[in-house]
Amino acid sequence: MANLIALATTVPNGVWEKILFAFNGAFKNYALAVIILTVIIKLITLPLDFLNRRSTLKMNEVQGKLKPKIAEIKNKYQDSALQNQKINELYQKEGFNPMGSCLTMLLVMVMSIGVFFTLFASLNNMAAYKIVNQYDNLKVAYVREYVKEERGLDNDGFYALELNDAQIREYVIQISTTGTDEQKQTAVISVNEKYKEVKEKFLWIKNVWLPDSPSSKAIADFDTYYNLGKLKELNLTEEELGAYKTEYIAVMGGLEESEGVNGYFILAVLAGVTAFLYQYFLNKKKEKQKTTQDMHKNPNEAQTPEPSGKAMMFILPIIMLVFTLRYNSIFALYIITSQTVGMATSPLINKFINKSTKK
Repeated sequence: MANLIALATTVPNGVWEKILFAFNGAFKNYALAVIILTVIIKLITLPLDFLNRRSTLKMNEVQGKLKPKIAEIKNKYQDSALQNQKINELYQKEGFNPMGSCLTMLLVMVMSIGVFFTLFASLNNMAAYKIVNQYDNLKVAYVREYVKEERGLDNDGFYALELNDAQIREYVIQISTTGTDEQKQTAVISVNEKYKEVKEKFLWIKNVWLPDSPSSKAIADFDTYYNLGKLKELNLTEEELGAYKTEYIAVMGGLEESEGVNGYFILAVLAGVTAFLYQYFLNKKKEKQKTTQDMHKNPNEAQTPEPSGKAMMFILPIIMLVFTLRYNSIFALYIITSQTVGMATSPLINKFINKSTKK
């Protein structure tokens, strides 16, 4: 069958792609595969989250406790280098290593960003591969019955043919322009039957490799296919590009879902809401810890939330909205699952931190 594939689509072979192929083999659904993979990633990184929060809490407690002494050092010594030396000596005396806390925070940050962007790139590669590969299968289905009849072949004989891209395109254009009504109808029926086999949907989303948006159709238009596939790398002439477009419209135009929207912004809204709630509860916990520390020092001193924390409550949801509106639904499911699991495991982490602090 590989000889019939028009654009010789390369199967992505990155680490994340291989993991996704394996998970899809187990669960038979890429959306479920990504959700379960995300849960596993969050559970694996749970100890790092615990260490990060525990280190941050310890650093805040020590700095709060030593704040008067640090202020005294800064007043006593005007030279900044000497100030730092004395403050480091104070930390050593108290058995506290600020670099340890910073390294833990840096490790968690680098790992989180690394997973986010590498998985983002891998899912985009997968989306491009899946959309192009789907079309390759559908256009073969479009010409199958016509070629079998013309050459007197059965299914095995047809799939044994070594038709190249140009030959398939000629057959598609021939059927769509000069074929009989019966031949055209047979081709369209074959494409719709094949589409039911190869389409990948999840709940209300008709195509998980496209955005969950009313502005995105369930069937990729030619421009989307052109950008995701290898056509843009072929330096086609206007005539050649026109032939490819005629072929694409002939094959995909008869699909029953060609005019239907792919979604209703549901994933985008969920991504924004979960991002906001995740930051909200995180800030609430930080405020509570900081207020408790400050009240021990001065009961009349009120504590206000950190400006950076308040800003992230609105910046992060906007970023998540942009990602989910512009890119495929699979990545939106990763974002939502990651943030939901983060909120669900946060009380567990806090419980272990409280136990650790008491000990």
